[in-house]
Amino acid sequence: MPYCRFSFNSCCTAIACAAVLSLGSAYAQLANTTALIGTITDSSGASLPDVAVKAVNTNTNDSYDVKTNQDGNYTIQFIKVGSYKVTATKDGFATMSQENVQIDLNQSVRTNFTLQLGSVSQSIVVTAALPAIATDNAATKETVGARAAIELPLNGRNVLSLATSTPNVQPGLKAANGNPPGEGYIAAGTRQIQNIVTLDGVSIMNNLIMTTPYHPSPDAVQEMEVQTGTYTAQYGGYLGAHLNVVSKSGGNELHGAVYEFLRNDAQRTQLLC
Repeated sequence: MPYCRFSFNSCCTAIACAAVLSLGSAYAQLANTTALIGTITDSSGASLPDVAVKAVNTNTNDSYDVKTNQDGNYTIQFIKVGSYKVTATKDGFATMSQENVQIDLNQSVRTNFTLQLGSVSQSIVVTAALPAIATDNAATKETVGARAAIELPLNGRNVLSLATSTPNVQPGLKAANGNPPGEGYIAAGTRQIQNIVTLDGVSIMNNLIMTTPYHPSPDAVQEMEVQTGTYTAQYGGYLGAHLNVVSKSGGNELHGAVYEFLRNDAQRTQLLC
């Protein structure tokens, strides 16, 4: 079920939500290198080829199936952001599963398995997962989650401004209401025009002056990743801040957000009294 939000101050919400629902499971990931990787060995440390690896998204039941190569390695590229259960199966060995494998934007999350001799009907499930340590990507980045996007104070509900809460990023010097309108950031010792901002893998930048005039709703943001150095090859165009925003996707249960946003002189006066 795609994520849908409702706002009392917009008469076009119903039309917008209908358009979102009609998209089904569409999910742009053009500028995303999110991957699930790992190595599978036996109890002696020898690599195990042709092991069936299955990753299932616990929110949507989307599944990905691969097999290990001759070196016992497996890779699932362009996997959606979310929490996964990863299972490894091979004849002659007990089935092993790892639950609560959290994958965030542009992460290469490594999940290794050591299979024990036994039958496939036997199962070993690991439920207490430690936070993933990025050992396969040298990018310098911070992730701002959905809770921060909703609960932290935002001037004008501009979720992109949370980029300045990460190290080495500060607001740009250009006026947001300039011509053309937009805003930028200064990061990694570069100029304000050296930034990239994407929403679900699609650029939302003004290519003339490299600012962004569009602000996604905080209620529709799943997470935002802020990169400030050591990028992968796909980000070779600019050297400053790279803001990658992911919108909330669907799930197996109906979910959404209902809110009313009011900001005017009367309200500000009341708050100051």
